[in-house]
Amino acid sequence: MPKTNFQPAQHGYPFVNAWKLRPAEQTQLRQSLTQASGEACGKLGNDTFGLLRSMVTPALNTWIDNALPDYYGLCGGMAFSAADHFRAGVPVPTGPEPWRTPDGDDPQERALRDYLWRRQLESLQPNASVLLWWMLMLLLPIPGGGPNWLRDRTREQVQNLPAFLSHGPWPICLIGSSTSPFNNHQVLATGIEQHSADQATIFLYDANGPGREQTIEIDLRGAGVQATESCPSAERGALRGFFCMHYAPAPPPSGLGLGKEKGNRK
Repeated sequence: MPKTNFQPAQHGYPFVNAWKLRPAEQTQLRQSLTQASGEACGKLGNDTFGLLRSMVTPALNTWIDNALPDYYGLCGGMAFSAADHFRAGVPVPTGPEPWRTPDGDDPQERALRDYLWRRQLESLQPNASVLLWWMLMLLLPIPGGGPNWLRDRTREQVQNLPAFLSHGPWPICLIGSSTSPFNNHQVLATGIEQHSADQATIFLYDANGPGREQTIEIDLRGAGVQATESCPSAERGALRGFFCMHYAPAPPPSGLGLGKEKGNRK
């Protein structure tokens, strides 16, 4: 079964994913998800008379506006950029104090933070509509939706993940039971071990639990998705599904400061 050479302790960021949002960034987040909401509604299928849209649009607006956080993880930016650096064979930048989240006013910290924020937005642009679509299918009374809909879609993703991993570590989006889009989470899948058609272990670099390999034991045999996570999230709630994200590698920028002592080796 495929497992990449990505080692979170060597190739991931050593600091924890915890950042304070600036007002301009809150506006950008709201705009990104609001723009994606129309596409998410379009994925719901036949809606000749607009009844589904009239039901889901207010719910989406409430989820986005009421849950906009002051503190937010740059999980997508960290997952995407860690994959970028691994592919390029260069170490991730760490800031002046490697184990401290670089969220201060030091110019080196600001440069790194701005880079991770840019990759965060780039992670959302092609994927936010899928995130919102899956949330709608899980949380609203849409015909054919519910936990089993996510289980069946997740089964497809489990089957597809090895093909993505053949190209290297790959970002995936974890969907929980929360009504806040901001509580869902992006991680970097580094391997998968399939025990059967409906059972698998997914290996991860999770920016919320840096420095070690994290895992998800996933079981699709019953109603809904059953999962045991080494790095769970109370805010996100129980894992209800995941999807392999649209990811385009980008060359890492130079001049972001210190890198980790050990370089990346594919």
